[in-house]
Amino acid sequence: MPLVAIVGLAIVSDFMGFPGGAKLKLSGILLGLMLAVVLLGGAPAALIGMLTIAVGWFRSREPPPNLAVNLVTHAWFPLVSGIFFHATTHWLHAGPHDPVFYFLVMPTFVLGMVINFIGVAGYMCYVDRMPFMRRVREAFLPVLAAELFSAVLITAAVFVVLKTGTIGIVILAVVLVIFQYLVGELLKSQHRASELKRRATTDELTGLANREHFTSVVEQRIAAAKLTGGSFAVMLIDLDRFKEINDTLGHHYGDVVLRDLGPRLAACVGSNGMVARLGGDEFAVLPDVRSDEPAVLDGVATRLLECVRQPIVVDELTLGIGASIGISRFPLDGEDVHDMLRRADVAMYSAKENHASYRLYETALDRYSLRRFTVLSDFRRALETEQFVIHYQPIVAIGGQEVRGAEALVRWEHPVLGMVPPNDFIPIAEQTGLIAPLTHYVLERAIADCKRWRQQGRPLSVAVNLSVRDLLDLDLPHQVAGVLAAAGLDPDALHLEVTESMIMSDPDRALDTVSRLRELGVQISVDDFGTGYSSLSNLKRLPINELKIDRSFISSLPHDESDVIIVGSTINLGHDLRLKVVAEGVEDEITLRRLQKLGCDLAQGYYFGRPLPSQEFLRMVDRLDPRPRPALTVVAAPR
Repeated sequence: MPLVAIVGLAIVSDFMGFPGGAKLKLSGILLGLMLAVVLLGGAPAALIGMLTIAVGWFRSREPPPNLAVNLVTHAWFPLVSGIFFHATTHWLHAGPHDPVFYFLVMPTFVLGMVINFIGVAGYMCYVDRMPFMRRVREAFLPVLAAELFSAVLITAAVFVVLKTGTIGIVILAVVLVIFQYLVGELLKSQHRASELKRRATTDELTGLANREHFTSVVEQRIAAAKLTGGSFAVMLIDLDRFKEINDTLGHHYGDVVLRDLGPRLAACVGSNGMVARLGGDEFAVLPDVRSDEPAVLDGVATRLLECVRQPIVVDELTLGIGASIGISRFPLDGEDVHDMLRRADVAMYSAKENHASYRLYETALDRYSLRRFTVLSDFRRALETEQFVIHYQPIVAIGGQEVRGAEALVRWEHPVLGMVPPNDFIPIAEQTGLIAPLTHYVLERAIADCKRWRQQGRPLSVAVNLSVRDLLDLDLPHQVAGVLAAAGLDPDALHLEVTESMIMSDPDRALDTVSRLRELGVQISVDDFGTGYSSLSNLKRLPINELKIDRSFISSLPHDESDVIIVGSTINLGHDLRLKVVAEGVEDEITLRRLQKLGCDLAQGYYFGRPLPSQEFLRMVDRLDPRPRPALTVVAAPR
């Protein structure tokens, strides 16, 4: 009868088990087995342990390797515990009438608990490739107090059973089951509270701290620094080209990049620092070094940039990204966390737009930040008052160096700020949705210039760069047709340029828009070719006329044989697809000669001339090629 009661207690306790931390299951089976160890011996307890695991398998259906480990462990630890208990009581000549007998129950319980944990957790560590001590911290330490209380409880249970017999085992079984249920509910409540706290302070995608947690930690460090007179820095990281990955390949790829990058940054910063994801592709860093020395912070920023620039492989596609970092220092740049983050943000945008990788905050940058705000505020007024102007740069046929056209760059003649470069307002226009009216503005001006040139006897064509918003606008072909009709210009005189990333953002919709534009007779060029993640299957579907090789490949032609191979292959690809090929960024004669050998059709760059207003551009064309020529190609871009 005692055997049946103990078996029942062990099986019921196992069925009432609940998930613990680190993938381990918690149950009261240890109580039943330890009772069997003391009352029946190690061998019977081992058999009860194996029987309990076998019965429990019909409910859990765990994989065979896990079942084997559990069977061995639940046979081994009762057997070892039984040998220890009975050998020790025999050696001390202790029986149920001696206090020492009951005192030995506690170390026996602890021994069995440790052997059980080592067996099960050790196997899980092997499977998960997790350090054993980490498993101890996550799964063992949180329940240690409850297990030690169970050791006291089992000692009392042994005393009661030995004094009352079988009826005591039954009563004890009921009490232990109720106790296990209450402990289980308590641990579940603690686990839920811990999980809620984790979610409140953790970014779900990357596992890093979130904005609230980062702000709290920085506030604590500020309070400590005020007491000790210390200093430290906060860094903001914004990824470069991340939007292009999202738009081109999809958000799945972007999420994989962020998940990969988060732990990498945390490892780079170290356990004494902190990395948080503030949202999107923006991260905040609290370095592990507490210093405001520029040389020290430069070293930290350099390590972070190297970490970000490591290639990330997603579905056999290798992605490369960069980053811009802004740095603010306490107490030099701010007395509270909000000032520090705001000024790090100002420094970061300055670094991004000046291609400086990272930058320390300085008060002069506040004027830069005010300039950005002024640019945004005055943008619509600039369109209405025609403050935007177009400058043209020649495009030349490589064979005979005849001028065939030009690329036009939009500039902003601000009444207060002076000449505002494209990098200061194009990104703002794209982010705020103002790029569409700017594109329409450039279309009207470029087509008007083209019409005027043709009336003067120069049969030129004109092209306008489109943004991704323009390309996905279903009304764009209608707008283009209207502008051409109003100016009285033949559609084949207009070239529209798109980029690889724009095509890949929505290939089907891009194909529809480009096809409708081609039906109008408009020419289509793919700009900055080679810098995106285009698919040749999508490229060959598009009715395009021209490829423009990005300047990043052209500028290194004189000294980089790898780029010579890439450019040559791109030219051959374009010709195989019956496309014209233009090389951007030609700045010297050596580059021009290499392109001529590779069979490139057209070239542009400072070697031929810098962008100039319309009338000055025409005078430059006359100097470069005074003879009358057939139709030229003029490129206008809202950049």
